Amino acid sequence: MKKIMSSKFVALGLALFMVISILGTSLAPEGQIFAEASAGSGLEATAAERINVADATYAAAEYLLKGGVQSDWQAIGLAQAGYKLPASYHSELEKKVKDAAGNFANVTDYARIVLAVRAIGADPTSFAGNGTTPGYNLIEKIYNNSKLSEQTLNNPVYALLALDSGKYNIPSDAKWTADKLLTEILSKQNPDGGFALTSGASEPDMTAITLTALAAHKNNPEAYLAGLQAVAWLSAAQDSHGGYGDSAESSAQAILGLTSFGVDPSGLEYTKNKVDLMENLLSYRLADGSFTHSRGGSSNVLATEQGLQALVAYNLLYKGSNSKLYDFSKSSIQSSLIYAPVTIEGPQATLAQGYAYAGNALGALEKLALQTNLPITNPSGSYVTGIGSIAAGSFGGYDGWMYVVSRDGKWINPDVGMSDFVLKDSDQVLVYYAGDDTKLVDSVTLSKANLKEGDSFTVTVTSKTWKWDAATNTSSPVTAKAAGVQVQIGAHKVTTNAKGEAVFSGNMPAGDYTLTVTGYREGKAPTIAKYTKALKVISKNVTASLTVEGPEGLISEGTLKASNALEALQQLGSTDDFKVDITKSSYGNFVSGIHGVSQGTYDGWWSFVVSRGGEWIYPSVGMDAFELQESDRVLVYYAGENTQVVDAVVLTPSQPKANEAFTVKVSQKKWVWNQESLTSDPVTSPAAGVQVSIGDKKVITNEQGVAVVDGGLPANSYTITVTGYSKDSVPSVARYTQSLTVGSSVIAPAKATATLSVIGDSRKGTILASTTVALKEGETAYSLLVSQLGTKVVSSGNAGSIYVKSIDGLAEFDGGPSSGWKYKTNRDADPSISADSYILQNGDTLYWYYTSGE
Repeated sequence: MKKIMSSKFVALGLALFMVISILGTSLAPEGQIFAEASAGSGLEATAAERINVADATYAAAEYLLKGGVQSDWQAIGLAQAGYKLPASYHSELEKKVKDAAGNFANVTDYARIVLAVRAIGADPTSFAGNGTTPGYNLIEKIYNNSKLSEQTLNNPVYALLALDSGKYNIPSDAKWTADKLLTEILSKQNPDGGFALTSGASEPDMTAITLTALAAHKNNPEAYLAGLQAVAWLSAAQDSHGGYGDSAESSAQAILGLTSFGVDPSGLEYTKNKVDLMENLLSYRLADGSFTHSRGGSSNVLATEQGLQALVAYNLLYKGSNSKLYDFSKSSIQSSLIYAPVTIEGPQATLAQGYAYAGNALGALEKLALQTNLPITNPSGSYVTGIGSIAAGSFGGYDGWMYVVSRDGKWINPDVGMSDFVLKDSDQVLVYYAGDDTKLVDSVTLSKANLKEGDSFTVTVTSKTWKWDAATNTSSPVTAKAAGVQVQIGAHKVTTNAKGEAVFSGNMPAGDYTLTVTGYREGKAPTIAKYTKALKVISKNVTASLTVEGPEGLISEGTLKASNALEALQQLGSTDDFKVDITKSSYGNFVSGIHGVSQGTYDGWWSFVVSRGGEWIYPSVGMDAFELQESDRVLVYYAGENTQVVDAVVLTPSQPKANEAFTVKVSQKKWVWNQESLTSDPVTSPAAGVQVSIGDKKVITNEQGVAVVDGGLPANSYTITVTGYSKDSVPSVARYTQSLTVGSSVIAPAKATATLSVIGDSRKGTILASTTVALKEGETAYSLLVSQLGTKVVSSGNAGSIYVKSIDGLAEFDGGPSSGWKYKTNRDADPSISADSYILQNGDTLYWYYTSGE
């Protein structure tokens, strides 16, 4: 690279002078944005616009967050805007990389994921690993990629952006270093200074994203010159509306490229017919904060995510910080915005409740107030003196607005103003009207963990306040029983006694409730700030399954509704006409006989266990005292001292193929009384000598509990049955069943193909008749189109958000203001993701078509 620079250094100086003379002062060296503003660059003149840009940024970000983070590009923009990405996105990103084993079809996929990994603060050189297994090195997948120079200019451009996103050790002998990528990119520049996706006329989107990549290499004279020429081209290519055709994405990409290069997109050079590039982008904005692809259209996810990135980049440029949106080596994030629940409690009622993204407690309050049209009085900037129509001192004393924060289930009573209290994950903000004796609810406990309809129960409320200690100059928390407060559940209201207890009699129907604690007083501040808690009262009867196993076989099984295990057994006996004998004793009621099999037969007795959440429970109470929960599986079985239950059945291989030998390993469980702990402890062991029956195969397990099924079974569905019956004796194990599907033999799949057709409007007709094409690994709806039509396809946008603008000369808007290209497949009539993210499957039919949009 050095050799190329030195050979053209003299010509470079003249070229720089020519470009700068065209652009005037809008080119701002890094770190000098504020200095240039005072010199008349136009930055100060657009202060009002910048306020709008900031508002638009938050509105766009929160619009996307409401729908969940749906793409890596959204995550990148949100992170650089200061928002904390949800944990679910972290998990999904890790899963995506793990599921692919770190291998993706396209360089642009690696690049996008690298930037997303940086956005969540992780390391792309070791991502999606665990404590014992190292993560995948996604950076190495880029710099040693053998397909990087194939297909479009997107490959080297996004690869360079990814390699510049942090500080990575790239070997000098790597297939692709930054210098090699620059050489590849610069070789594609058109004489007019612009760039194209493949070849031909320069395109705004491709020129802009290439400029974004070149921005990190201003110290390279050739890259700097190419960037200046691209900057000039973006100015010259603007139309009379200050943009690039009727496309929000093109304007967004241009803003992203210019700001990355340190150029103000609202400057005079980017103002056409009194409309600058920023104003052009904002003209696509809707009231809900989203962006349309074209004016007059509806919300478009791709336009919104790219609009957000452009707005964030502009804000970063204005702040004088690192304006390269994709550069995470020096994070430009100023604060992390937390999605916090906020409640505003007035002296007589709740004024507002909701969620807000904010960095501090005051920001959370202000955002909720804005959402609910509540005016706030805050003369000092930190201490709120009025919310809505309620001002401090309304009751003539030391009453006014207070705030506390619940963190990790405990109240924090801050000793700073709201603007100085920095929020953390899971914080909950409570702003409440208080007097000198107003307390908070510290805890609410119920006398029964699982309430059932008809239950009587007690609610105990404790309160918390803070007392000032003059000796230590600190406020110390004081808890007490909350006497005289009202507890309401549904239509039932009870006032707590001196012990803070509210007793509810057994008349609460099953259902979902809100438990509410209040201490409202007429003409005074409340005794306690309102508190709410979700409460569920479950039905007395729940759905459970029951199996009754006798000493020689199944007696009955079924699914029914009951409140306890004995009730379930008696219901099943009544339904299936078998008798259940109950014997009463001083220790309680127990089952002494079922279907004529009485306790003592073969020296055995009736026992029961319950499977809950996949684990056996061995109850320490009688069947009438064991309360059932939804989906419990009850096994009632005749047992002796050595009778056990089947704990697990494991097949090897786990999915046997037709006529393939396999093994069945059976383990069993029993409970042994522990005299020291006075508990019954579970003990598992191999189930030796039990019979495993599958179809017409019957095999006895060996000492290791293993049954070998030689020769396998034909393809079919089966039931595995494990029994331990013994003539005139109790069973060694209670009968157990498990389903099994034996699949057909493996057949090598035919080569994957898809069928593609491209249909224009009524004048253009068929561009590509139905054609069956072999699918490459990772082939997408977009890559297959380009592979068949090549340069006839003109597109724009980022990898993962590609927009097809024209095919074979038929472009968007040629057929009307809403016309353009769409695609669909046999699996999706209207896919919701970009065509370059839609992975095709074997046998798919892909249909690209031109629509009027009406």
